[in-house]
Amino acid sequence: MNKFSKFAVLFLVVVVLCLTGCGKKAKVTGTVKFSDGTPLNVGTVNFTDGTNLFRGEIQPDGTFEMRTFKPGDGVLKGSYKVYLTETLQFGATGKRVLKGPNGEEIEMEVIGNTTSTIDPKYSDPEQSGMTIDVKGNMTYDITIE
Repeated sequence: MNKFSKFAVLFLVVVVLCLTGCGKKAKVTGTVKFSDGTPLNVGTVNFTDGTNLFRGEIQPDGTFEMRTFKPGDGVLKGSYKVYLTETLQFGATGKRVLKGPNGEEIEMEVIGNTTSTIDPKYSDPEQSGMTIDVKGNMTYDITIE
């Protein structure tokens, strides 16, 4: 092998290594589960450093993959506060009787009630108590009470 061929091979090795591990973005996947092991099946995982915001939609099995703009594009490496949003469950439809301002009964059609499935502290990056340091591709599992 001549000097040029050795240089070309070395150059290609360096390029491949940088493309696979030296980039500024990382793939972060994980699961969100309650302490009893039941998956949270709705909502969004958010990473923020006060400037950047990355999101990962929670799937019905509790898994998520973080993204910047589109699925699969990863997140910038760095330290982030983690919080959860859009964790609403829709209840059943039906009729509901409410009291009017003068005490009269008013029957209303209920299209669906929404309730949060988690403690509100998890929706606030300052109160969630969750942080992550993204240095490369990784798995980040979240357990909530």
